[in-house]
Amino acid sequence: MIQPGGRVLKPRRFSGLILLILALIPLLVLASNVAKYHVDVPFWDQWNFVPLLGKSYEEGITFRDLWDQHNEHRLLFPRLIMLGLAHASRYNIAWELVVILLLASATLALLGRQLIKTSRAWDYPGLPWAMPLLSLLIFTLGQAENWLWGWQIQIFLNVLAVVAGLSLLGSRVFQWRRFWWALGLGILATYSFANGLIFWPLGFLALLLAPPRDKGDKTLALAAWAVSTALIVFSYLYQFRYQSPSGMPWTHFLSQPGEYVQYVLKYLGRPVINYEGYALAIGLIGLLFFGAFTFLFLRDKRDKARAFLPFFLFGLYSIGCGMLTGIGRIGFGSAQAMSGRYVPFSALIWIPNFIFVFLLSREIRTRVRARPLRILSLAGIGVFSFVLVFGIARTSYRVGHRVFKSYHARMLPARAELLRGEDERLLLNLYIDADYIRQGIKILKKHGLSVFR
Repeated sequence: MIQPGGRVLKPRRFSGLILLILALIPLLVLASNVAKYHVDVPFWDQWNFVPLLGKSYEEGITFRDLWDQHNEHRLLFPRLIMLGLAHASRYNIAWELVVILLLASATLALLGRQLIKTSRAWDYPGLPWAMPLLSLLIFTLGQAENWLWGWQIQIFLNVLAVVAGLSLLGSRVFQWRRFWWALGLGILATYSFANGLIFWPLGFLALLLAPPRDKGDKTLALAAWAVSTALIVFSYLYQFRYQSPSGMPWTHFLSQPGEYVQYVLKYLGRPVINYEGYALAIGLIGLLFFGAFTFLFLRDKRDKARAFLPFFLFGLYSIGCGMLTGIGRIGFGSAQAMSGRYVPFSALIWIPNFIFVFLLSREIRTRVRARPLRILSLAGIGVFSFVLVFGIARTSYRVGHRVFKSYHARMLPARAELLRGEDERLLLNLYIDADYIRQGIKILKKHGLSVFR
């Protein structure tokens, strides 16, 4: 292909440009919606953050303030980031939303890099064409709450740290430099969101499955990881308050095994579709596909098959997140799994699933000799892939867009009401306790923050 200046554009470079454009479309659509529908006002748990913000302007904050529990989470790093942004912007929520978009973009970039590395190791140039699908998953409008609520920095920070850490541990060649970086990223993930605790056993598994180059190094790395895991878990659980957000005991899921299984399946199916029954079925299909991917990954003993190790770990992390979240939230019923805020975690299982579909189509083209069978098999894969992509796109651009508009319609008058603080009905759109909001208003007024800057 020839550019206007007469220079020849190589086909591979041209296809890379097309891939980049396709992958950027969901991000651009999302960014335009965030810019249009966001409302600069603290929402829900952010009102619990306001007293900490006020304290940072007065007597100052301590490590204990940053390390203290919020529900089952220890939000050390998200609190540091949110405090820094609040001081820099006089608590403009838009700054937090920009950081969220940057964190999600960095996650996609890491996934794209891993796809390219795996593609080269497997000698399959078609694999990077999964990038637009991954972009659609990551930047879906179906998780509108996450894009409009600055508090969700914690989720995107956790996912980015986990993807980066597992990519390093899943490298085909062990290096101590990568090991220590992964250890640091595990700490970042754990002290950003409780799901980060799942990172540690997965890191141990990654070290076990990594190709042995030096058995002495591998044994030492496993021992160091085990000790680090014990220390991190101990520090996390030190003076931990075992209070389920639903008010039910943590063991409640054991008395409701059927409801718990439904919760996990709906959780995994939610990135594709937002209807409970369909999400349950899609979650089961996604789990079966990941099982098939896992079987092929573990069965293939060739060194290049280990290039898929990070994607295998991403899927396990997604399942682990569903199981851990279900333990703490099953008291609300399995319908709670349909919350869009969990999509960054549950979307991770669909990354290896899409890769499995790409690999399966390649194997059919190269190994199935009977032409009618090959055509039928590829047609079946095509239809199935279309259904998945259609579900994700519909959930994103129809349902998600509607949530964006609804949020804007509720938050705009509530923001205006903060200046008066009289209409309790409007204040309750921002938090469950109107009196608590009024206390927060005094702090924001005193320091000229948010709507009072």
